[in-house]
Amino acid sequence: MAANPRTATKKRTTKPKPTPAVADDFEPVRLTSKPADVDRIVLFYVDDEAYSIPKHVGRNHGLRYLRTMRRQGEALAAQELLEVLIGEDGYTALMDCEDLTDEQLDQIMNRLRDMALGEVEDEEGKEGRQGHARRKAPQGH
Repeated sequence: MAANPRTATKKRTTKPKPTPAVADDFEPVRLTSKPADVDRIVLFYVDDEAYSIPKHVGRNHGLRYLRTMRRQGEALAAQELLEVLIGEDGYTALMDCEDLTDEQLDQIMNRLRDMALGEVEDEEGKEGRQGHARRKAPQGH
């Protein structure tokens, strides 16, 4: 005789996870994963149609860019960043733009990387180029 499916399985009980202790000298950072209404800035135009990105790009985008770059290379990381920040409509507009030049695409990509990775300081401690530090090759004498 076959076992009754309702009585053959045991009911699983999950134990509640213990709440971790908070260090006395540290206040945990509280974040929200819910997007807020954000101000936007125009990144590029195609046929006088504006395509925008958030005025302040969250650090999560920079972290995602760095992880993808490490795992899959800079080209895929840049493409992912572009798709996420300009959205499907903006990405499609760029793909369909027959006159898009390497220089124009580089300008767009550099701006996105700079915004996603944040400010860096140059060697003299002055505010330098945003994003990952790019140093000029030493000049020959």
